[in-house]
Amino acid sequence: MEYSSLWSATATKESVLSELALQAAVFDCDGLLLDTASTWARAFTVAAAAVGRRLDERQQTALVGSSVSSAAELITEWVGRPGSRAGVATILHAALRATIDECPPPVLPGVPALLDRLSGELPLGVASNAPADVLGDMLARSGLRERFGTVVSADAVARPKPAPDVYLAACRNLGVRPENVVALEDSPAGALAAQAAGLSLVVVTASDWPSFAPLPWPARPVLYVTTMEDPAVARLLSSRAAA
Repeated sequence: MEYSSLWSATATKESVLSELALQAAVFDCDGLLLDTASTWARAFTVAAAAVGRRLDERQQTALVGSSVSSAAELITEWVGRPGSRAGVATILHAALRATIDECPPPVLPGVPALLDRLSGELPLGVASNAPADVLGDMLARSGLRERFGTVVSADAVARPKPAPDVYLAACRNLGVRPENVVALEDSPAGALAAQAAGLSLVVVTASDWPSFAPLPWPARPVLYVTTMEDPAVARLLSSRAAA
C-alpha cells in the first residue's frame, strides 16, 4: 500500500484517539521536536570511520532512532569488531556533542505553536534515545526545555527504544498511566517503544516507512500525519486537554 493511501486509511482513527481519557503527551526529540537528522548522520559517519567503515544509505537509515549504545553495536557488528563497541560509542557521543556545539539543531515547523497551545493545559514530557547531556543541551539551546515537566534519556533507563523503558519512565515521572498518554514519534524504533509501553501514538513522518512497517492496530490507536503542523495533531491534543 502506498504511504499516501495508508495515511488516508488511518487518518480516520483521529476520531478513535479523541475518545481517549488523555492525561499527558510525551514527545520524542530527534526528528520530532528538533531537526537533528544531519547531526546524527554526521556523528554516525565519524564513528563508523573510526573502525574503517563507510556507511551506505541503507546503513544510515538503519541507524535512525538508535541510541548511542545501540548504534555502536550495529556499527561494530557490520565491521566484525564487537570488542570495539565501547570505543565507537565514545567517539559517537563526542561527535554528537561537537556537532551540536558547532551547529545547534533548529526547532521543527509546527512545534512552537503546538506547545504554546498546550501550555498549562496538558502535562508534557520528552522520551528520547539521545544521551542525557546532549538531549538537555539541545532542548535548552532551543528554548524548549522549560516546556516539559519531565525529560527522560536512554541513559536513565535499562534499555533504549525500541524497548518501552523511556516511555514508562516518563509516564511515572508525570504521574499518569500509560493508557492515558499519547506519544508523538517519527521513527519505527520510537513508535514501537511507545506501543510496547501501552501508549497511544501519533506518528509524524514524511518518510514512507509506515507503508512497509505498519504498526499494530487496534492494539492502541495510531494516527499518521506528515508534519506537526497538521491540524489533526493540535485538534487531538488540545481538545483532550480542555476536556
